[in-house]
Amino acid sequence: MIISGRDTGGEYALIEMLVPPGCGPGPHAHADVQESFYIVDGEVEFTTEQGTYVAKAGTFVNIPKGGLVHFFKNRSNTLVHLLCTVMPAGMEDFFLEVGQPVEAGHFLPPPVMDAEATKIW
Repeated sequence: MIISGRDTGGEYALIEMLVPPGCGPGPHAHADVQESFYIVDGEVEFTTEQGTYVAKAGTFVNIPKGGLVHFFKNRSNTLVHLLCTVMPAGMEDFFLEVGQPVEAGHFLPPPVMDAEATKIW
């Protein structure tokens, strides 16, 4: 966490993400949270109900509040570096609760992301 809701009065949180090749979350939505991503390095494929987009370094991706189903995946062979902002804060607590701590530079194996896992409509 770069800054958590505890430090912003619950207004927002800024989360640094390192996404290994082949990884990314499954389809999901946040009805009460606006989520945005800034791609610092690498490229990632974002998919929403509106289509698929490859976001490269320097790109800003906004997922508006309201429950737009979305997911992303690193389809490259290199690590992707993202900054994720959530407004209001709170999602960072979820990541800490469900995440598995690992040493810096180590990653868990990617989940299986077959056609059924990425089906959003």
